[in-house]
Amino acid sequence: MKRWQKISGCVIFGLGAVIELLLVCNAYLDLKYIVEPFDIQDIIERMYLSIDSLSCAMWINYLVALGLFIYLWKKGGKR
Repeated sequence: MKRWQKISGCVIFGLGAVIELLLVCNAYLDLKYIVEPFDIQDIIERMYLSIDSLSCAMWINYLVALGLFIYLWKKGGKR
């Protein structure tokens, strides 16, 4: 990989991590202030479960992409 590709990849993955953290925090805040005041336990439990599964899926996706980026980084240096 070229140097600019490595730098841009690191910046993009850093921004991606920040964006994913903000998305998860925003989802929990929405749940706390929009869904919980109605006090319907079944809906609240489903929302927490869906937010947790969404969070896990986002982080797994992020880690797979990061692993592929690191693989390409290492492979590019063996020319």
